[in-house]
Amino acid sequence: MKAEYTDTPDPVPQRLRALRKDSPELCKAALLYESLLPLLREADLMVTPVFLTSDQAMRKLQSGLPLLFDMELGIDLTAASGLMIRLARVLEQAGVGEGSSFSARSIRLAVKEDRLDVGALLAQAASEERGAITSTALDLDLDSGLLWTLTKDVLRPAFREWRRQLTPLTEDILWNRGECFVCGASAILAELRDNNLVRFLRCGRCGADWHFSRLQCLYCGNEDHRTLSYLYTEGEGEKYRVEVCEKCKGYIKVITTFSPTPPELLQVEDLATLRFDFIAQGRGYSRKTDIPAG
Repeated sequence: MKAEYTDTPDPVPQRLRALRKDSPELCKAALLYESLLPLLREADLMVTPVFLTSDQAMRKLQSGLPLLFDMELGIDLTAASGLMIRLARVLEQAGVGEGSSFSARSIRLAVKEDRLDVGALLAQAASEERGAITSTALDLDLDSGLLWTLTKDVLRPAFREWRRQLTPLTEDILWNRGECFVCGASAILAELRDNNLVRFLRCGRCGADWHFSRLQCLYCGNEDHRTLSYLYTEGEGEKYRVEVCEKCKGYIKVITTFSPTPPELLQVEDLATLRFDFIAQGRGYSRKTDIPAG
């Protein structure tokens, strides 16, 4: 078989290089992402295929349940452990932040020496049982925050594969909820697309996208325009903004774009808009991410 070559540039390092140039304060984080994100994109966790008929998918969504809710989800644990080790090694070598190299090395060795039950960690992260992962980290004297983040990152390639398998069933879905219709995680970003600025929400875990009412809070359903507004910085209001709700004090970052952001770039855009998190949180708003399905 002949290899296929393409001159199309890889969008991940291309976007990260532009981010380093435009936002020097994010240079270290962008360099770290440039090493981590290709590992996630290229990982094959040999997930067990999921099967739903169109009718089954529609009934689930009409009941307000994500497609993956209550389904048996299988991942090759050897592959998952290998990915966690590779991610931890990148963090160990990067040494971003005080003590980060030691923390990453400790987790890498714990996985390599089978002192961590990776299967249990993945199940706990999938159902948002952060307390259980924190308890495990404390028992083994590991960094609980880093273990939580690494475990969730390991799951991303699996959820993206399941999303690819399931989205062909849902071309005509009606799903006006703030949680992903595939995996149940809360939206990481919103996009205003096309000339009509139609609003879509994006899932950071599996990469799914779905239409959502323009004048509605994705967290509490508030539709009172008097308590819905947005924040922006001078010169960026057309491209980036933060939509806020005075009723629940929630916020979501918004990008204006003509086409959907590729799933592998969602984490990059989340990093690129980090200043808007500071703006919103500094004014008392908060966002909800990665909530449990169902």
